[in-house]
Amino acid sequence: MTRFWAIFRNTFVQTVRQPVFTVLIAVTFAVLVLNIFLAGWTMGIDYHDTDQKMLVNLNLSALLLSGLLVAAFSASGVLSREIDSRTALTVIAKPVPRGLFVIGKFAGVAAAVTVAFYVCALVFLLTVRHRVMSAASDPYDWPVIVLGIAAFVISLLVSVGGNLLFNWTFTSVSVAIAAVLLSLVVGVVGFVGKGWQVIPFGEGIDPQILLGLLLIWLAVIILVAVAVAASTRGGQVMTLLICLAALVLGSMYPFLAERWAHRLVLPRLAGGVLANLTYFYPLDALSTDRAIPGRFVALAAAYAGLYIAAVLTIGMALFQRRPLEAQDSATTLPGPVGLLGGVGRIAAIVTALLGLEGALSGLWKMINPTFLPLLGPSWAAALVVAPAAWMLWGHFSHGARWAYWLVLALSAAILATAATGLVLPDPAAETVRHGLSATDTLTVALIAAGIVALIVLPKTRRHFFTG
Repeated sequence: MTRFWAIFRNTFVQTVRQPVFTVLIAVTFAVLVLNIFLAGWTMGIDYHDTDQKMLVNLNLSALLLSGLLVAAFSASGVLSREIDSRTALTVIAKPVPRGLFVIGKFAGVAAAVTVAFYVCALVFLLTVRHRVMSAASDPYDWPVIVLGIAAFVISLLVSVGGNLLFNWTFTSVSVAIAAVLLSLVVGVVGFVGKGWQVIPFGEGIDPQILLGLLLIWLAVIILVAVAVAASTRGGQVMTLLICLAALVLGSMYPFLAERWAHRLVLPRLAGGVLANLTYFYPLDALSTDRAIPGRFVALAAAYAGLYIAAVLTIGMALFQRRPLEAQDSATTLPGPVGLLGGVGRIAAIVTALLGLEGALSGLWKMINPTFLPLLGPSWAAALVVAPAAWMLWGHFSHGARWAYWLVLALSAAILATAATGLVLPDPAAETVRHGLSATDTLTVALIAAGIVALIVLPKTRRHFFTG
């Protein structure tokens, strides 16, 4: 427990001291406040009620996305960066079991993300209490405005002054003071109405919203576990992409399970691997005024705990075989190269899965061929192209010049072909497009142009042509 506590405390302090940690919290504050104005455009008959429900939905979604970004950047900052800089090697040599190291890192990141989520949730409650001003006659909630702005300004001034006079860390101090002051503001506002009169505590805030916040927090902690497991092998870009994929696929779980699982093999297998994040989305219940049962929250918490344990087990298994002695190339990997390499390898994995689906189920023709215009409907071609693409993007990330020229040539050729298909008359353009619509062709052209632009950047070229 002493070693675990040391890793936990060090990880928590490192996370809250990262500038991106405070920046993401500040951006979330701005989005939550801005949504008060954006939510006032619903078309319901009782527009005050529908606007308020829209505000709750928008801000809960903002909290989920903010939690994902904080988790991904924090996990990669305190885990993959330590691995790449060989700092983790000094900890493992104490000796500290690698499994304990991963669990301690997860606990530290989860605690820091929980602090960020708590601070943002306080602002969320203040926005709910203020309500959407759907009509010009709606009054401002001056206690929320005055006390909320005062808490933000005081935390900023104290953290800046402490940094200048006492060398305090601005990021961690600002978050700590904001958490304390905003907690006091929410407590005071709970008793003070819009006209500064005393009201029953919590008037204007549905208790069901608190259960909704708890469910969103559970989803965020699942994403923290995914980020920590991904950071044992990947860098910041790869961790962020994996977390985004977990969020998107987990949110599409009912669609994948209900529409494709009975027809295709891979969605059926993925059903046992993906986290069904729809369990943690209270948006439908809050929008339709349905109560969220406490038993459901307890079952969702148990599900989250088991899934987190499974993900961390995978992360520990990956970390067991991660070499720490050699310097990893990701420390000097330029952002564009890491982005292209990560996206390219994900595309290779998707291609392999589509090819495997065709090989397993024989239902390749059911998949829209426009998903793979270069491969066509052949699953065998997909299984051949996928490993070749995987190796190509691997060599590209490691700075192989031949991979640089090959990717540039392929991207330029695709861009030229797509551009030709857009400017030629219809009969000839349809031949060049290979069955793609004009919109799909434009999308392919934009993607190819983006790849070419990233490749020719000076920072990218130096990765391949120096040393």
